[in-house]
Parts: sequence; structure tokens; C-alpha cells
Amino acid sequence: MLTALAAFTTLTLAQAAEPMIDFSGVQDPLGGEPTRVLVLGTAHLNQLPEGALNPGDLDLVLARLEAFAPDIIAIEAIGGRGCDELRRYAALYEGLAETYCRDPQPALDALGMSQPEAFIAARARLADFPDAPSASDRRALALLLYGAGEPWSAALHWAQLEPSDRIVADELTEALAGELNAMLGSRGENNAIGVALAARLGLNSLATMDDHTADSIYAHAPETLGPTIQSVWAQSDPDTDAVFEEAQTYLGSPGRVLAGYRFINAPAYQQATINADFGLAAATPDNDAVARQYVSWWQTRGLRMAANVVEAAGNEPGARVLVIVGSSHKAYFDAYLDQMHDWELIGVDAVLHD
Repeated sequence: MLTALAAFTTLTLAQAAEPMIDFSGVQDPLGGEPTRVLVLGTAHLNQLPEGALNPGDLDLVLARLEAFAPDIIAIEAIGGRGCDELRRYAALYEGLAETYCRDPQPALDALGMSQPEAFIAARARLADFPDAPSASDRRALALLLYGAGEPWSAALHWAQLEPSDRIVADELTEALAGELNAMLGSRGENNAIGVALAARLGLNSLATMDDHTADSIYAHAPETLGPTIQSVWAQSDPDTDAVFEEAQTYLGSPGRVLAGYRFINAPAYQQATINADFGLAAATPDNDAVARQYVSWWQTRGLRMAANVVEAAGNEPGARVLVIVGSSHKAYFDAYLDQMHDWELIGVDAVLHD
């Protein structure tokens, strides 16, 4: 006679099933063109050694992406609403707002608005922004966007000003001008790819799609999680290590950097990342399989980020979307976004080919 546990296990295995409906690919028929998305995995460029990426090394990557001509560019930054939640629930997200968000208060003081008021006003201004804006138009919108908690969109307008027009005017203070100048000097991909490409294309905003509300999982995790994850990362596999070592060689010229982006977005590198990190963590039984809480954090964060991308394009069916995200997210984003009725994945190699 089966024990209660054995009976439950047998029943659970019998109930396991494939999804009833396969949502992958684009629904047929579809009203109009699909929303096409290119998920570009990237190294976090500001974490590379100083001088590893020379001026002009991204030129070929930017040229290929410009030819793709995205209508929407989504970057790995937390938007105003997300940062507001991190601040309001500071006890749950200790230190996260200070780490990932810029303080909008100086801009709000200049505007005489609250952040929600600035956010709504910025959306209205963007909807009615002139095709040939004046320098004053751009400075005023940059101030409004900064107050809305969207500093990278503010930096985009600052970038589209002539250097002589990046001045303290239209209520924009010297301190805020300094912040925007510093952002345009950032080595990170949000500036070096996101702002640079959006300025070339004449876009008026960047979609901020990062999310750290899933960090609440860390807040409730046992103390054993940290050491267990460190032990996962300390494991070594020769084949996986060789893939990561090759990835480090793609620097030194525009051609090498272009090849490097193709390499880290290819299946071999993506699979190596999973094998060495999240997949390995999911397989680790130590301390009551506590490493699976890390996997839950990663998957929750990725799902919320992917949802932010879908929201960003929600009012523009048929748009071309470029997602610029840390390379570890690439495979997950492709899998999540492929479940949308009307989204079509575009291969990185098809865009960055020689």
C-alpha cells in the first residue's frame, strides 16, 4: 500500500503536463504587422577596465543598429515609478534607491511639482513635442523628464543640444546641468549605445525597463543564500570557462567589438552563462536547495523587465523595439517575449552581420 507521501508524489508526476497552448511565435492571422524586437545582450561597459573600449570601437555596432531603425529603445535602468516604489518601501529595499536611482528632487524643486505631476506632464509634453524643437524646448523637457524620474531620457535631449546650448536656462539649474553632462560622459551602455543611438535616430525618449522589486525575495531569504551562491559561482567547468575566456578577447577595434557582440548573443555563450549560473543554482541541493531562491529572484526580475518592454510598446503595435540589456538576461528575454501573441524575435546575428 502506498504511503501518503508516495501517493502524493505519484499523483503529482501523473499531473505534470505541457502547456495546453503554445504561444511561441507570431499568431496567424494577425491584424497588421507584428511588433519586432531585437534583444541585444551586452557586457556592462562601465565595468570594463579603463581604456578597454576606445573611442570609435562601438561605431560598427551603432551603424548596424541604426540600420535596424528601432522606434523604441529600452535600456536597463529603473523608471520613475519603479524608483518611487523603492523609496516608499525603503525598509524592504534597503539602499536600492540610492544604488539604482537618481534623486529627482532638485528638478522637482525647480519645477514646483511632485514626481507624479512631473511624470504626467512629461508624457503630455512628449505627445505634443515639435518635430523641430528649439534649444529651450529641449532644456525644458530635460528638466521635466529628470523630475519625472527618467534621467536617461533627459540626457537624450541634452545630447541633442549643441554643446553651446547646454547651459543653465529654462529653470534648469547648474547642478542639474552638471549631472546631465556627467551622464553624457558615462562609459556605460545606457549612454554609449542607448543615448548615442536614440540621438542618431531623433527619438525623444528611452524606455526604462529594469526592475528590482523582486529583490524582496532576497529580503526574506535565509543567511545561507549568499554563501551557497558564492559556492555555485566558484565551480569550474573547462568547456564553460573556455567560452568565457574567448569572450574577453573581443576588444581592440570596431571589428573585434562587433564580433564580440555577435559572440555573446550566440547560443553557445548564452548556454554557458546558464550552465555556470542560474541552471547550476537550480540544480544545487545544498541548504534545502536555497539557491533556488536566487533563481526565483532572477526569473521574477526578468519577467517584470520583459513586461515593462511589452508595456513600452503597448501603444505602438507593429513597432521595432531594441532592448539593450546585460547579456545574462538575453536568453530569458527571448523566451518570455516569444510568448506574446504579436511579437516577433529578430536575431542579433541577422542585424550585426558583416
